[in-house]
Amino acid sequence: MAITLDATVGGANANTYITLDDANSFIEGLVLSDDNAAWDGSSNDNKNRALFTAAQRIDREKFLGARVDDTQALEWPRSGVRKPDTYTNLYGLSFPNRLVADYYLDTEIPDRVKHAQVILAVYLNNNRNGLELSGLEDFAAVSIGNINVTPRFYGATGIDRIPPIVDHYLMGIRIGGRANLSIKRS
Repeated sequence: MAITLDATVGGANANTYITLDDANSFIEGLVLSDDNAAWDGSSNDNKNRALFTAAQRIDREKFLGARVDDTQALEWPRSGVRKPDTYTNLYGLSFPNRLVADYYLDTEIPDRVKHAQVILAVYLNNNRNGLELSGLEDFAAVSIGNINVTPRFYGATGIDRIPPIVDHYLMGIRIGGRANLSIKRS
């Protein structure tokens, strides 16, 4: 059965942040890669499924601010979230120096969320099992006695990893992410 996308901002039935037409327009400007070529050759239903899956994965992130409405299906729009890198210094107007920040509107989906969804959808379209990893694929050795973990490489590892460019798009609007380490006392 074909999937229908609903990109209504704040909608109770929304299941994507971006329409297929807008996603295709964004992808047209990207450098041609194997993933992008696979996207071009996919059916609209497969593309819709990839966009739906990408939105679901992105919504598992913990974002700054609060959801605008309890009835909205997706995590965005949100209120109280500053736009990264839009601080205005007012050094000459007041003391102490103040920063004025620009906030996302309560009816706005940030372009960085839309772009992250598209990039992740393109990746998932060509890597169908990209979100079904067990989390152990990234480790050369895992031991229990005296806890010995040897990663195959350094960087994002585990079941919840996403392509690094998606991670970069979400920086500044979510809680956590790269370079944050969660330590829990046992």
